This record gives sequence, structure tokens and C-alpha cells, in this order.
Amino acid sequence: MRLLFTALACLISLSVFGQNDFKSYRQTYFESNFGVALLSEKYRLFDIWPGYSFLGGRRKFYSRNKFTDAQIGLALPTGATAKIAVGKYNFNKETSSSFGLRIWPAHIYIQHSRPSHKISERRERRFINFFNSSPLKPKNVICGEWNFSIEVGGGDISPTLRTASFFSVAMVTIGYRTYINLK
Repeated sequence: MRLLFTALACLISLSVFGQNDFKSYRQTYFESNFGVALLSEKYRLFDIWPGYSFLGGRRKFYSRNKFTDAQIGLALPTGATAKIAVGKYNFNKETSSSFGLRIWPAHIYIQHSRPSHKISERRERRFINFFNSSPLKPKNVICGEWNFSIEVGGGDISPTLRTASFFSVAMVTIGYRTYINLK
């Protein structure tokens, strides 16, 4: 548990960036991920276990290229998941890299994202229809990005971390993030 709080304190302290004539802004998004987890040798039924998640999140830029990212959502097989991270955005390549903490199941991760400039008309119609039937009314769906993450859990370190990481030693995920404009 101390490791979790130490990692969380480090992430929060890294999110404090100097600000000079920069107006911070937020990006809201939905993300879906597919991944596989390598389970702890002691408690596994299978070596590798698949997983899926659907998350809502917000990325906040504190400077031109530094941001924090937080997301929460539904996941299989754990039921729920949540992540927080700090990262850096490269405007020339339009890529981002972040380092973070998955709170449940407990993992430390690095993630790299690259843009997808063309969103398909079918996907855009699906999101517009979804939001037209909800209280949220975005003007448009903004292009998204593909992301890839590698995560390390506490599956073999201690009984407490084994349970907190849902018996996972490591995970690899790939996902797609779609940004929306809520204004």
C-alpha cells in the first residue's frame, strides 16, 4: 500500500508545472482498450488472460506540451478500472507519451499515443447518435488517437500487491481514444 501512495504522490508532484502566458485547457474523451495480462504463476489458471475496457477521461494541459490524464470506466474481467498519468505531447509529430498509475487493478504503466487524423463517417455517426440520446450534446466528434501501453503489476511481489493487481504481473494494451467537444 505504501508503494501505491508513494507512486501516487510522485505523479501528483510531477503534475505541477510552471506556467508562463499559457492558458490551460482540457480535452474530454472516450477510450476503448483491448489487452492481455500475464498472470501470477502461483494463482493462475491460464498464463495469459484477455481483457477489455471502456473508459471516459480528461486530459489537462498545464503547458504547451505537458499534461495530466485521468480516466475511469468499466473493464472485464475486473469490473472497473481507473488510471492517472503525467505526460508530454510532441506537437511536431502529434504524439504523446505518458507515465502513470492504474489504480485498479494496481499497475504502473507507460503509454505512447499517435494520432488518427481521419475518423470514419460511420464511427462519427455512432458517436453523434449516442450523444444525441444523452444529456451531453457535443457539437462534433474530434479525431482521435491510437495508444499502446505496457504495464507492470505486483502479481509476484507480495500477497497484498497480488490481490491489488488482480493477480497480474504485466499487461499490454492497445486502444483507441476519441476526443469530443462538449461546448
